Amino acid sequence: MRQLFLFLLLLPILACSDNSTKTPENDKPAPVTTTSPDTTNTPTTKTIVEKPNIDPSFLIVPGQRIGQISLGQTAEKINNTLGKADSGDAAMGKALSFWYGKGRHKQNYVAVYFSRNFDGGPEDLLARQIRVNSSSFKTPESIAPGSRIASIRQNYTLKPIAYYSNPMQQQIYIYDDTAKGIAFEIATSDSSCVAITIHQKGENVTNSYLPVHPDMVRLKE
Repeated sequence: MRQLFLFLLLLPILACSDNSTKTPENDKPAPVTTTSPDTTNTPTTKTIVEKPNIDPSFLIVPGQRIGQISLGQTAEKINNTLGKADSGDAAMGKALSFWYGKGRHKQNYVAVYFSRNFDGGPEDLLARQIRVNSSSFKTPESIAPGSRIASIRQNYTLKPIAYYSNPMQQQIYIYDDTAKGIAFEIATSDSSCVAITIHQKGENVTNSYLPVHPDMVRLKE
């Protein structure tokens, strides 16, 4: 009887001792997580900015080339690339040639201004400026005829250097980024670009500007 009494007395103690060695499911310690050695312990997200996929045949590279033709190329080589010019004029060691679009794009053109090389080498006509007015042609930043001046300013340092009147008697201002070798013609009516010209870097575009606008007025420095 005494042994039974002792057993009943010890039973709760043994039960408590057994439970103390088990961890309830809801009391399990939280998983340990590790972080990279970032002193802020703030997750970082790497943003990848993809460059626009522009067809090289329509890429404008300031101070260098537009599409398949480049500054400094001879008139003969450019004619071989684009075919015979649709129109043009030449006199006194200078020439201006136009290649027009077809069908509904006939209002678009590529214009190249040439001047003769008098540097002691062959006296070839060399491309000095190339102008386009089609929105198909784009800079690496996707700036094209049709872009607004606000977007252009985000990528280029613009200085107004001249203006002219178009056939609708609207004033068009020429803004030049001389250092990069690119000029933009901006319509005052809606501040959009109507044409882009590339030229030699560091050279003011009006020094030998395409004689497309005989009424062009140069702005004072």
